[in-house]
Amino acid sequence: MTVRGVILDLDGTLVESRGVHVRCLRAACQDLGLPRPSAALIATRSAATDRATLVRLVGEPLAERAMAAYNAHFPLALAEAPAPPRPGAAEAIEELAALGLALGVCTGRSRAAAALLLTAAGLDIPLLVAREDVDEPKPAPEGLHRARGLLGLSAAEVVFAGDTAHDVRQGEAAGITTYLVGGAPGAALASLAGLPALLTASLLPAAGSEG
Repeated sequence: MTVRGVILDLDGTLVESRGVHVRCLRAACQDLGLPRPSAALIATRSAATDRATLVRLVGEPLAERAMAAYNAHFPLALAEAPAPPRPGAAEAIEELAALGLALGVCTGRSRAAAALLLTAAGLDIPLLVAREDVDEPKPAPEGLHRARGLLGLSAAEVVFAGDTAHDVRQGEAAGITTYLVGGAPGAALASLAGLPALLTASLLPAAGSEG
């Protein structure tokens, strides 16, 4: 297989944003007059997207109000708890770009929140597919199909890297080779730092070959 592009998950893969996420969840619940959820409760109610997590915390009838509150608190939470790039992420992006690979981000976050996170982390990846760009969020494959389509590539020409089981299910549903990174059980890579070498060794065409 000849790889021509890499699609990356955002939260936990490119950016360490859990602190911001937890602050926004708690603030949203408080704005609705509900108790601030504990870290343990948030962990057990965590879902593939921030809205899905809020549904588990406050219920579907309050989900839209909670999501609006979450979004309103996001810039302030980001200022109070900066979201740095994950270890090795910046270096991996530079190396992947140097290999001539097209890069994109696929996230369940809103475009505004995703752009704020990327800017705060100092990461420059022009192609971004966000929650507003799809009808069915992660783990449905629509976001990955859209991202690779915008890159002008087939499913066989891209790989996807993410840090959760939701990402793995999304990649598998899209028919895209997917790498689990980070500390999750079964992770192929400890961080994105190892992805360029892995692709060079196993997936990119050998030097001097065609295709």
